[in-house]
Amino acid sequence: RLDKTLGQGVTRFDARRDATGRLYEYQCPTAALVQRPGGSLSLRGVRITEEELQKVQQVLRAYEGTHDFHNFTADKCSDEGPTDTQRVVTRFSVGEVRVNKEGVEYVALLVEGDSFIYHQIRKMVGLALFALRYKSDEERMPFLLDVIADNRRRFVPLAPSLGLMLERVMFQKENKTHGGYTVLLDFQEVLPRMQAFKLNRIYPEIDAKESKEQLVTAEAKQQVHSCM
Repeated sequence: RLDKTLGQGVTRFDARRDATGRLYEYQCPTAALVQRPGGSLSLRGVRITEEELQKVQQVLRAYEGTHDFHNFTADKCSDEGPTDTQRVVTRFSVGEVRVNKEGVEYVALLVEGDSFIYHQIRKMVGLALFALRYKSDEERMPFLLDVIADNRRRFVPLAPSLGLMLERVMFQKENKTHGGYTVLLDFQEVLPRMQAFKLNRIYPEIDAKESKEQLVTAEAKQQVHSCM
């Protein structure tokens, strides 16, 4: 039996169209974000430094603002016009660092925007990983900004889907189109339960799949992040 008060004060609410933003989290092994002498990395042996985290933050911040992300979507979508692939990234930041039961260190990459096109987040992460691991400090930012601003077709690596999750959908402003106010969803009261769910259910699933994909034979070379 439905509560008769359900929906009172809300006029023609549409969960998709009335959303004002989306926040995604990408769980990334820190070994995929750093350079080490000789290029040999053990997932369990890497602990990211504060200086390296600052470099990661600098790279992520380059995506913030309004850009044409035509190179950051699937090939079948990349021929669309600039208005179809233009998106606003409100923020892209480094979140909490954690170490799982197997001793592998992860860092949360948090990206917020109005909306995202197909593969955009995974390609933004993929290019960030490439720039952080294979470009020098002097080369990194010019290279990254050039790819972001380039109107030509450019290859951008696609990061694995493992680790990407929708953190929350936000409804944060007055509904001027339909009248009244869009319901403001305050997540503060449920944040502890959300975090507990990630810690107890989502992160262990990511860790298990990552560990399974890291199993290598004597002839294979260890990967630093799933299929990369």
